[in-house]
Amino acid sequence: MYLVTFRIDPGEYDAEFHELNDAIQAVAEDMDAYRGKRTWHDPESDEVLVVYYWESLDALDAFSADDTHERAKHRWTEWYDAYEVTVTEVRDRYGSGFGAAADPPE
Repeated sequence: MYLVTFRIDPGEYDAEFHELNDAIQAVAEDMDAYRGKRTWHDPESDEVLVVYYWESLDALDAFSADDTHERAKHRWTEWYDAYEVTVTEVRDRYGSGFGAAADPPE
């Protein structure tokens, strides 16, 4: 499993941002290896963390190369003041209290 953490310092979102964001999410959801996402908002700042769950690096690469995603990547300065992407390979998971600890969110 791979986690892609998208750390965002948001700027101004317009209708076109929301349309493109929804289209990108639909592309991800149509891919078999996409496992979901979780979003956190820092209550003391505007920073947002979005963690996407992917079953394979090949699927993540395919998603990243999608035309809709490419279009958005070229326009990031219109909507974000800054961003950072971190790709992490999960080698082990364990825990208790969250249902099936190995299952990512849907």
